[in-house]
Amino acid sequence: MRELTGDAIFLSPHFDDVPLSCGGTVAFVAESGRKPVILTLFGGEPSGPLSPFAQQQHRWRNMDDRTAVRLRREEERAAATELGAVAHWFDVPDAIYRDARYTSDEELFGPIHPDDLVLVDELLDLVEEMIRSCVDPPAIFVPLALGNHVDHQIARLIGSRLVERGLSVWAYEDQPYSATPRGQAERDRAIQRWTVGPPWLVFLSEELFQRRLRAIDQYRSQVAFVFRDLGPFDRVLRSYALEVGRGKLAERFWELQPLASVERVHERRRDEQS
Repeated sequence: MRELTGDAIFLSPHFDDVPLSCGGTVAFVAESGRKPVILTLFGGEPSGPLSPFAQQQHRWRNMDDRTAVRLRREEERAAATELGAVAHWFDVPDAIYRDARYTSDEELFGPIHPDDLVLVDELLDLVEEMIRSCVDPPAIFVPLALGNHVDHQIARLIGSRLVERGLSVWAYEDQPYSATPRGQAERDRAIQRWTVGPPWLVFLSEELFQRRLRAIDQYRSQVAFVFRDLGPFDRVLRSYALEVGRGKLAERFWELQPLASVERVHERRRDEQS
């Protein structure tokens, strides 16, 4: 079984993604006396007027347009404290704030906008700068991008680029997407294309799992909306964690492939289907 032997950086597309998906592992790293960092890629303020789509996203969550990002940062700090982690974020705005490039759910959960592709290189430079500040190369965790949100796709691309630079990068299951039948089908496809080898399970004590739940509970602006069709978040996530660990609480990760390998797999399958 693999072991975490050093510090770890958990890349989070947005405030809340890491505690939702693998907060128990973050707490495990902290409990072991090491330094976990939750690094939110898209934590910046909007640079201009909000689109109607962004305003609607706030209304659904009962957030004020002027204070939404500030509120989410406060929630992130509180969640990180629960997990024993350091919260850090970049000043790149969330997809819904980026020049009205995404004005519907279909666009937000579709292909990355061409104007956003430059963000992969820009964010990769920022992430590598943070990695260089570590005494030893840390383990890196990124989302599998289940649900296909464009910001999650960008985070996964950054992870594959980091693999090409010789770093150890692991993909976590985006929650609550992975707890749904549709998300599980997406997970299986993503694993085949983006990862290599068997999954790595991190088993959690009840205390570590409770710390994850307490961290998630800090996101008061998000939890009710995110789990609106699924039920109480603690029951949903406990049931899934027990399923992953076959009766024991666990979180699961897959080793990410370098981008060149991912592209070869995609080309081969495309040829097989033609």
